[in-house]
Amino acid sequence: MRNAGLWLGVVLSVGLLVLVLLDREARLEAASRQSMALATGVDRLLHYELRNIQRAMHAIEAERLLHDDLPAEQASAHVDRWVRSVVARHHELDDILLFDLQRRPHRSADQRVVEWVAALRHGADPMHAGPLLPLPKGALLPLAVPMQSGGWTVALFRTHELQNMVDALDIGDEGSATIYTQAGVVVARFGRSGTHVGRRVDIPAEVSTEGARYREHMVSQLDGVERAVTFSNTSDYPFLVSAGIGVHEALTPWRIYAAAALVLGLVYWIVFGMVVRRARRDERARFGLAAEVAEQADWLQQAQLASGTGVWRLYPQAGYVRATDEMAALYGLQARDGRIPVEAFFERIHEDDRARIAAELAASQVDRQPFVQEYRVCLPDGTVRWLKARGATIEDGSTGMLMTGTVTDVTDRRDAQQRIERAEQQFRHLFERNPLPTWVYDLQTLRVLAVNEAAVETYGYSREDLLDMRVTDLLAPEDLEAGREALSPGGGQGAQDRPWMLMTRDARHVEVHVHARTIDVDGRPARLVLAEDIGARMSYERDLAWRASHDPTTGMLTLAALAEQLDSHCAADGGHGFSVAYVQLRDLELIAPTLGRRAGENILCEAAARFSRVAERYGAAGYMPSETFVIVALVPQDLEAMVAALVEAIGLPVESEGGKFALEAWIGLASGPCEDGGAEKVIGHAALAALHARRENLPVVQYSAAMAEQASSRLAMVRQLRQAHERGEFELHFQPIHRLHDGSVAAVEALLRWRQADGSYISPAQFIPLCEESGLIVPIGAWVLEEAARVHARLVEIGCGDVAIAVNVSAVQFEADMNPGAIRRLFERHALPPHALHLELTESVLLRHPDDARVLMRTLRDEGLCLSIDDFGTGFSSMAYLRELPLDHLKIDRAFVRDVTGDARSAAICRALIALGHGLGLAIIAEGVEEAAQLEWLRAHGCDQAQGYHLGRPMPIDALLARLAGGPVPLD
Repeated sequence: MRNAGLWLGVVLSVGLLVLVLLDREARLEAASRQSMALATGVDRLLHYELRNIQRAMHAIEAERLLHDDLPAEQASAHVDRWVRSVVARHHELDDILLFDLQRRPHRSADQRVVEWVAALRHGADPMHAGPLLPLPKGALLPLAVPMQSGGWTVALFRTHELQNMVDALDIGDEGSATIYTQAGVVVARFGRSGTHVGRRVDIPAEVSTEGARYREHMVSQLDGVERAVTFSNTSDYPFLVSAGIGVHEALTPWRIYAAAALVLGLVYWIVFGMVVRRARRDERARFGLAAEVAEQADWLQQAQLASGTGVWRLYPQAGYVRATDEMAALYGLQARDGRIPVEAFFERIHEDDRARIAAELAASQVDRQPFVQEYRVCLPDGTVRWLKARGATIEDGSTGMLMTGTVTDVTDRRDAQQRIERAEQQFRHLFERNPLPTWVYDLQTLRVLAVNEAAVETYGYSREDLLDMRVTDLLAPEDLEAGREALSPGGGQGAQDRPWMLMTRDARHVEVHVHARTIDVDGRPARLVLAEDIGARMSYERDLAWRASHDPTTGMLTLAALAEQLDSHCAADGGHGFSVAYVQLRDLELIAPTLGRRAGENILCEAAARFSRVAERYGAAGYMPSETFVIVALVPQDLEAMVAALVEAIGLPVESEGGKFALEAWIGLASGPCEDGGAEKVIGHAALAALHARRENLPVVQYSAAMAEQASSRLAMVRQLRQAHERGEFELHFQPIHRLHDGSVAAVEALLRWRQADGSYISPAQFIPLCEESGLIVPIGAWVLEEAARVHARLVEIGCGDVAIAVNVSAVQFEADMNPGAIRRLFERHALPPHALHLELTESVLLRHPDDARVLMRTLRDEGLCLSIDDFGTGFSSMAYLRELPLDHLKIDRAFVRDVTGDARSAAICRALIALGHGLGLAIIAEGVEEAAQLEWLRAHGCDQAQGYHLGRPMPIDALLARLAGGPVPLD
């Protein structure tokens, strides 16, 4: 109510203010319109008056011109008569003067008028107003009109006529009406503050143009009164008219109206303030009472919140429930005016409980019995909570029968109860489903209280039999006394640290490990026992121990177990030493893929059996998958006899499902004292000897210190090669390949060099094989290809882009890293033209996988590579494969070129190879040309290209570029 009164007062005040302001604007606008009407009317009268005077002056000029042919005196007398007649007719004129072209009056005149006329200039203005000429009463205003003859006609106009135009106008007490010349000189004025004739004022620029009107509220320059003024310049003559209505006078009625509005507003606000003050006193009293009620309600609400309780009252006939906020929150509902439809409550009750609650609630209303139920409610977020409702039916005089009561959230209690039930159920489940035999017995009576299914199955008794037994009845006779002591309430110390022997119903003994904990059952001490059968575990542990030291397929010791056994032998024997034969069977890993897994296992087991029989006679044996056996002679002097027995065992073929399989092996021998690094070192020496035997294809090799040194040096060099590749120590030298018909350079062969810190080089024959064995040839070969591509770009820069670069590719690199995608990216990365790179392949590439090699070579050739067979004639390639390979060149090995001039067989081979290559459409390149005679022979027999020390040694790239830039070099 107070806010409504406040807003009403604001609206009333704003409305009165707007009305007062609008009324003020309306009164000022009326004053402006009145001033415009007055100024326009006076201006129109002035226009008519001046127009008549102008016409009269033109008539005099016309009359003068009409009698211009008369004698001067007659003409002058006639003009004077005409002037006097015109002045007589126009009482506002005092006199009229005529000025000729020299600005001389036709008769004597006031000198001020003569000087003014002399200053006039002809123009577009129809009339000019001169300076005021004061008179005892009033003043004369010269008005000059230009004539067509070039002279001027001047009328002396009495200003009292102008004054008559503005006198008695309805301008009020503070108004004014004024006529000005264009220069702003006042020539007539009506107003209470005086005429001010002759004073000059500033005329607004807006009325300087002809036909203009201008309205403005301004303070007068003549008397300082603020007026709503209108200036009018609508006539064609040099006069302006202004009319002004006093602003203060115009707003006098408005001030009364504004004062009345202000008084009305003040009266309203005073009355409103008194009402508000009274209302505030009443409101404070009401707030005090409400605060006391709210405090009591808050206490009740806090009590309900603390107990999770809501209060409700059911009106059955009205179909709604009046509920507290706590009650509504328990159901996830919102009460409107504290009322919630009964249906909304039942919609929240769980569908499994809804019918039961409805029936119980109806029965309570009929029987007038207390209503006490627990049920579930489903909240909007999906949460399910348990509530307990209590209520009673009462009589209400106004509404009839109703029910009232409380609802309490019992979810936590129900959850705790369910957790207890689940825990008990889980315990029973764990107890019954435990795979270990489990039982519970009473510590006082030793009676079995509970057993699980595993105990029933393990010991052969029924559940009823076990529940009728004492726990001591399960003990085997040998553990009965100790068991009675351990099972007593005060005993049991250490019972879980020893195995126990239990006896089944059929007298079978079971060795168990006992896990026990004391628990409480129905208030009496009891013990929970788990009996773990450790017989199976011990068997499993023995099996694991055997598998840890033996190979499961052959049943022989592993090398680690054998070495440990030999070390133990040395420790017991006192250090007499032993001898080792390291046997590597050949192609044993190929048996399973070719003959089948069963055949492979049979052959392996037969070989193992033979070696085991030899080991039984001389010492021990071990096996390392998939093809290595180690047989030990514990007496070093028996080594020779043991080796003979091994050779005999290896020489006998093995019978298998696929037929007979002949065993082949490399045997490495080593002997050593026990103190020299142990058995592992001696076995390592024997393995090194077997590796040497495999490389040299010898059946038996005795270890020597030189082998270790050689192996150590090879490993050291492999490490150095890896470091050299990482540090960029490799470089390429290039040997030119010349065309024999004109001596031009057709290509250059990239040769890998390894520079040492002292500037020397390691021979490629020494480190290239190691690179192939260690696999380093793959990354090094990739670097060579990348470097060759960069070098070709430098050849292009000096104009030798047609010179190709030949790169040697080993069989390992060709199979592992040579893929068309990598070659394509190499060509794209360095913008190489087709055939910029030549790959020189050895015949070993074809021997390993000829079909795969042919497909890959064809794909590489399509990517822009030229392919050559290097060292042709030294291998055993099939002519059929040679015919089908996508080749461009054949390179004759230097071994044939070296003796071509002195050995008939070498010459015949070279002629055959040249003819063969030409027959297949291939270019022939001869390697190792070191003499002029060799070069001449090759040229004479049609060889296409050649390279060698006679034609040019391998050189760094800068030297090669300098040689190529110098032009062709004669071959002879």
